[in-house]
Amino acid sequence: MDKLLSPFRQSKLLNTLFLSNIFISFHYALIIYINSTYLSNFFSETQISALYIIGAIVNTILLLNASKILQKISNYRFIIYVIIIEFLSTIGMVMSDSPFLIGLYFLTHTISISLIYFNMDIFVEGACTNESQTGGVRAAYLTMANLTILFAPIFVALLLTSNVYTYVYAFSAIFLIPLYYLIKRFKKIEVKAIQHIHIKETLLQYVNNKNLYNIFFSNFLLQLFYAFMVVYVPLYLEKYIGFSWTEIGIMFTIMLLPFVLFELPVGELEDRKYGEREFLTIGFVIMGLSTLFISFITLKSFWIWTTILFITRIGASFVEISTESYFFKHVNQEKPDVISFFRITRPLSFIVGPVIATIALQFMPFQYIFIVIGICMILGAHYSLALTDTK
Repeated sequence: MDKLLSPFRQSKLLNTLFLSNIFISFHYALIIYINSTYLSNFFSETQISALYIIGAIVNTILLLNASKILQKISNYRFIIYVIIIEFLSTIGMVMSDSPFLIGLYFLTHTISISLIYFNMDIFVEGACTNESQTGGVRAAYLTMANLTILFAPIFVALLLTSNVYTYVYAFSAIFLIPLYYLIKRFKKIEVKAIQHIHIKETLLQYVNNKNLYNIFFSNFLLQLFYAFMVVYVPLYLEKYIGFSWTEIGIMFTIMLLPFVLFELPVGELEDRKYGEREFLTIGFVIMGLSTLFISFITLKSFWIWTTILFITRIGASFVEISTESYFFKHVNQEKPDVISFFRITRPLSFIVGPVIATIALQFMPFQYIFIVIGICMILGAHYSLALTDTK
């Protein structure tokens, strides 16, 4: 705990960054799980998938060309503009009754939130003047983000008691106002040069190094799981099983507890006694089997659903800490192109996940699409077992 709190004692600028992270994380966490169910009032499942695919494609293109964009406009000015756009798009989603405009606002939101997180990441990097403190700063930064994601569903449960989505989106947008004014203090942060990703050369580094190759695909499968579950589980629980968002919000808060309960002790075990390969493999098997099981639960039972979703996140927490630990033990800050490419797995997963769901929905009822993603997670054990363990 002392290591976690130490960055707060060292820099007012870092404190401002941490506070900013809370606001943006809470803004996003409030609506990330309800986006698909809100969109289902205007679009079919296939159309919702298409919206996520389009947004992810644009995100991927922008992230691959981030250095070119920021060479023309400073990181500070860029994030200020994007926060304003994100505010307008969040409000716009519930202020319009036109499917076309709602879809356009959603795409704008999807793209904007990705860019804000990217810009925030650059500010954190610029604020870490002491490289020996980078790990501690990152740990504190990510832990606070995870805590907001844990508690946000409770607020959703309270705000959506009458299924009025306007309250949630408006409440979410409010958090962007203090973020906007906090960002004003970031002018003094000297942003480090961003190395442009040379796709061909970076790909070759992954292809030529079997450990990088396997951990990349392990991380991609984890992000694919997140992309799939964030979009289709809320939709399934609300539209097909019949849970209210009051119930779903509480369910999701319990579901997310493994990230707080297990990641720290698992990470310590991997450092002291075991390598990452064992926990990574166990995590994929737990994720795969429990996700497969979702397709065969049709009973509207709060505790049965909460339990199975909790188990899926136990597996995910094992995989998340293991992929992060293994990757950064093999890649240092002297390879920013390799690190940047590793982060692109998230927008790529939001392309592949909806594509898989769209294809699957042509051949099977909605409830059985979880079998497909469950099998993909079990196959992840192939990549984890192929790693050269660190112990």
